[in-house]
Formats: sequence, C-alpha cells, structure tokens
Amino acid sequence: MVAPATLHLAALAATALSLLPSPALARLDRRALQLNRRANTTDAAVLNGQTFDYVVVGGGTTGLALASRLSQNSTLKIAVIEAGSTGDEVQDKVLAPAMAYFGGIANQESPYDWQYTTTNQSELGGRSVFWPRGKILGGSSAVNGLYMIRQSAIEQDSWGSLVGDPEGWGWDTMYPYLKKSETWTPPSDSYVSSAHMVLNQSLHGLDGPVHYSYPGIFYNSMFEWIPTLENMGLDSRDPAGGENWGAFIATSAINPTNWTRSYAKNGYLDPVNYRQNLVVLTGYQATRIVFDGTTATGVEFAASATGQTFTINASKEVILSTGVIGTPQLLQVSGVGPTDLLSSLQINVVKDLPGVGMHLTDHLSGAMTLNTSFPFSGDPVESNTTFAAEQLALWKAGDASSLYTSPNDAVAYVNLTTLMGGEQQASEFMQQIKANQSALVKAYSSDKAIQAGYNASYSAELRDIYPSAVGMAEILLSNTGTYGGYGDAVTVQIQAAIQHPLSRGTVKINSTSVFDKPLIDAGYLTHPADIQILRQAFKFARNVSQTAPLSDYVLNELSPGSAVQTDEEWDTWIRGVVSTEYHPAGTASMLPESEGGVVDNALRVYGLTGLRVIDFSIVPMSFSAHATAPAYGLAERAYDLLLSTPKLAGGSEPSTSANGSSSAAVSGVPGAASKTASAASNAAETGKANSAPAGSATAKVGTAVLVGLVGALALFA
Repeated sequence: MVAPATLHLAALAATALSLLPSPALARLDRRALQLNRRANTTDAAVLNGQTFDYVVVGGGTTGLALASRLSQNSTLKIAVIEAGSTGDEVQDKVLAPAMAYFGGIANQESPYDWQYTTTNQSELGGRSVFWPRGKILGGSSAVNGLYMIRQSAIEQDSWGSLVGDPEGWGWDTMYPYLKKSETWTPPSDSYVSSAHMVLNQSLHGLDGPVHYSYPGIFYNSMFEWIPTLENMGLDSRDPAGGENWGAFIATSAINPTNWTRSYAKNGYLDPVNYRQNLVVLTGYQATRIVFDGTTATGVEFAASATGQTFTINASKEVILSTGVIGTPQLLQVSGVGPTDLLSSLQINVVKDLPGVGMHLTDHLSGAMTLNTSFPFSGDPVESNTTFAAEQLALWKAGDASSLYTSPNDAVAYVNLTTLMGGEQQASEFMQQIKANQSALVKAYSSDKAIQAGYNASYSAELRDIYPSAVGMAEILLSNTGTYGGYGDAVTVQIQAAIQHPLSRGTVKINSTSVFDKPLIDAGYLTHPADIQILRQAFKFARNVSQTAPLSDYVLNELSPGSAVQTDEEWDTWIRGVVSTEYHPAGTASMLPESEGGVVDNALRVYGLTGLRVIDFSIVPMSFSAHATAPAYGLAERAYDLLLSTPKLAGGSEPSTSANGSSSAAVSGVPGAASKTASAASNAAETGKANSAPAGSATAKVGTAVLVGLVGALALFA
C-alpha cells in the first residue's frame, strides 16, 4: 500500500513540474532527476511486511551484481539486505587502492569488517587465524587487495565435470560471463615495455561495470619480475583467456580515470541507484529464512541481537549472497543443515543437508622479506605519517605518481612439475597423495555423503589439476611494506600461497543467533601434502630472489633468513607464519546431494523451493586465482539462470544445459574454444606445463546495460 504522505508528496511534485514552461521542463537535467531518488535506505520500515519478487540477502560482491542485473527488468521488485553500512563515511579508505595495505578498514577492530577468526589450528601450533571479510556495501570487493585474476579453463571444466554439467558450468559457458563484468584498460606503452608485459585485448571485456586496469605507478621491482621468472623457465602471457599460469602483471580493480577502487557498489549499484524497483537496506542482518513447509517465503532481519525483528516477503525467490561464512550460518540457524548439529541446538529441521558448512577450502600463504637496493617501497607510508599524508593528498588530486594508486599485482602461478623439480618427482608425489586418499577422506568426516563429495573433489584434483599447467602455488611480489619494520631498509616481500589445498575445514554454528560468530575450523595443513607444496613454493620464492635480474637488487634475506635451510626448518617456519590469502570457498558446494552438495547446477538449495545461493560458498574447489573476478562471473551467470530455470525444489531437474540455459543465455555470444583436456594431457606428458602455448580462442560480450526510466521524485512504496 502507498502511504498517504507519499501520495501527497508525489502530487506536489507533479503539480510543481506542471507549472514549469515546457522548454524549461525539457531542459531539466535527466541525471539531476535521477539523483532525487536513491535505492539506499537505513529505514527497516521500508521493507517490513512488504513483498518483493526477489529478496537478496547480502549486499556484497555477488549480491549487488545480481541485484543490479535483476533491476534491469522494470516489472521486477528487488530488495537487498546488507548488514554493513554504505561506507560513504570512509570513502577514502575504500577508494584509495593502496589503502587495502596501508591502514585500511579490514582489521579486527573495524566495524567494516566481520572480525572472524578461525578456531585454534592444530597444524599451525595451536594458533587462530584472522579472516577479514568486508561488512560494508560491496562486501569484500570494497576492502580486498584489488587483484582481478580469473580461474583457468582447466579448473572451470573440472568444476563442470564435478557437478555433472560440463556444458552448463564449463569454461566455454563461463568465459563470456567472466568478461561481462569487465571494462579493461591497458597501462601506458612505456610500462608495458619496461615490465615486459604480454597483453591481448581480445581476451578482455571492454564495456562492463567494473574497471580492470593497472596501477598509476609501477614500483621499480615490477620491471624485473617477468624477466626473472623467465630466467627460471616460466613464460608470460595475458592470463585472462583461460591460461593463467606463468608470470605476469595482474589487472587490478582500479578506475584509471581517477585512480580509485572499482568495486561492486560503484560499479554495479551506484549507476542504477535511481531505479524505482530496487531498494537496498543497510545496517540490518538477516536472522532467519522464513519457510512455509519447504518453500522459502521471506526473511526475518534485525539491526542487533536485541533489536526489533522485521520481516520481508519474497514472491519469487530468496537469494543468499552472504558469503562463505554467512551463508552456511544463516542456513543452519534457519533449519537447513546437518540434523545432528541442528538438533543439538533445538533448531527445527526444515531440510537435512549434511554438506552445509562442510567442504571448506582456503588458500594459505606467507611471505619472505628481502632487504633491497630499490629506490623506494611502501615502507615509509607505514612508518612516516607526514609522507603518508603527502602521498594521500597526491592521490586525492588525481596524481598517478601517488603510492596510494598502486596495490601489489606482480604474480606467477607455478605448476606442480616445476615446484617439485621435474616430471618424475611430481608423479611420485601424486602417487603418494593417491595412496593416502581413502584414509584422509574418512578422517575428514564420518558422514558418507560428505566422504563421497570430498573423494570426488580429491579425485578431480589428481585427475585434472595436479598433472596440468595450473598453478599449485601463487608467487607474489609485494612492495607495500612489511607490517613489522626493518629500520630504514627498503624491503620487498615475495609471498607464496598454495592454490589447490587438499585440506578441508568446516563452518558450524554454536548458537541459534546469527549475531554470535560461528565456529570456523579452516583445517589448515590437515592434509600432509599441503605443507609439502608450501615448502616447495617457499623454496621457489627464495630462488626467485637469487635469480637475475631481481637478485641484482637483493642485499640480503631478512626473513626467514639463512637459519632456515632444511625441510624441517622450513616446515617449522611455515607453521608459524602462514595465514589466509582471503579466498575461502565451498561451504554450500554445488555438488550432487548424494555427495554432500547444497545446491544443484541451477543454484537451487536441494529439497527447498524458492531458495538459491549465489556466492563463493557454492564453488566446489579452490581456484588458482583470486576470488573477485570469478565471483562477478558467477553473479552474471546466476542472473541468466534465475530467468531461465524454474522456481522448483533444488535437484528437481537434472541439468541446466538441458533447459537451454547455458551459453545460449548470453545472446549471440560464442563460447571460447578451450582445449583444456589436451592442455592437461600435454602438461602431464611434457612436465613443462608453465610453457604451454597461449590459447587463441576469444569471446566477445556485447553490452548488456539497460537504462531505466525515472520520473521526478521517483518514490518507491
């Protein structure tokens, strides 16, 4: 119902406009009219008791992308519920790219962070690990390190195989969606030449909502990166087309017109914020999914554990985009999850799904620190407040030379054959992993479905990933400071991170309230292969520091230093320093229900109607990539699935591709002709996966932006 006050205001506005002479009315700036209405609100009454077609829980990376796309359809009404604020009050800390590293808002004291920590990790000496996640409109895309690195075609095809839908979830289908979010801008020709970059415009999107570009200033060490890795046997290519291995300078989520962070809020939401069919509520957390039997009909939400509870109804579907931690937590408190866990907390079981909160996987990383002769690094920004203020002022003035324009983005993805020192060593290592498979699968869970799912993903890793060109480790060059300080040293760090761990963890509630943090057991290093891969990755990182031309600038290794040489010394050091690389996945996995899956290949929760999950919790395996670019691709794919697959109980239909909703959903877009099977085979045969030839397939995504009509004082009721 439209409130009388709203009708009165609308009438006044219409009367005022009617009094304007027609030429004056014609000259009214369209954008100025749009600014009269904003989707954002902090007033829960706007949503309480109201019915929307889609209720999106979580205004983060995928949630905002999806809501923006849905709002293109003027006949649909969309509501978004976000626990955090808009972040407008801390815009400098959000928008300055290097703020992700220099005093940003992702920390354990920040109200813009969920402040999660893991349980004490037995294989890390009993210590817990801080897991930063963005509690802000835009989610982690507002606070992360800005890397925009896609998964490989081999990994995406393995995902499709895991879920029994290679057409619907393989690379050929996903690649156009990955490009759809992107507006790519190359760096200057001088930077391309000096950094020895290989770029291919045809692999990129050119008119998407989010900017993918490069820093305004390149640290000197970046010019030595690719030549150094090439001297170690790796090659370089543009990684955007499905072959993301070797050494390269990654794209970052930076708008090169003003050197600001490009993220879900200013990319997907702000340009459509005037639409009358979209409402975004901030400052309220979903507390429970409302069910009528096994049909999701709405969501309850509140500002705090003691605050008033409100209810919103969904006539079509409830969509969870609350992330790898928030999604299993909300499902569990709502009665969807393992029966034994729910019953122990006296929660009524709506659907027994043992996989909710299981299959958790995460990248684990650490850094070695070098004392160098480079002219500068990010250390002074951390230690010298005057210098930091000067650099921030330069950034605010749009000066590309400011260190605040420059996140880290020199990386290399190194395959197992290279890490292990040859094909024979890699083969023996995989045989060892295979021999331990049955025992380690049983050790993870006593539930037969969970065992089946872990066994399936374990086998997929050994079949598709480990023998291939795909990176087992990411090696990163970090110029942004040491977070500890080494006097006046100009320090550079080389980080190493495992990309396809076999260790698995869990997310489990320990109360009936979403305002109590769930128990996050990352399960770090519980599979013995993971520390072996990390050890080899750090040895490789040390070799990078000792290889020209980078070695010409390295004075000495500050950490771990010369005292760490043997495998035992490496392992002890690793267990004491490693932490998350911020890329968890899998806690509501897209797998068959019989394998502990939570959603089917149309993203519908098994056995429930009107409930889908669209965030990184559904990804059933780790990627050799950073999470943001794949997450945008997932949201773009999900939008088409929402419109092309029916509102049925999860698992009701066997295949998205059978419904004609795969790549055909992107009108007129051919799939990229990936050759992942042969790439994996060639990698296994030659042991030179990092030198595999770059693919030639390309795909082009046309623009998909619809401009909504708006009137003066576009009031939504």
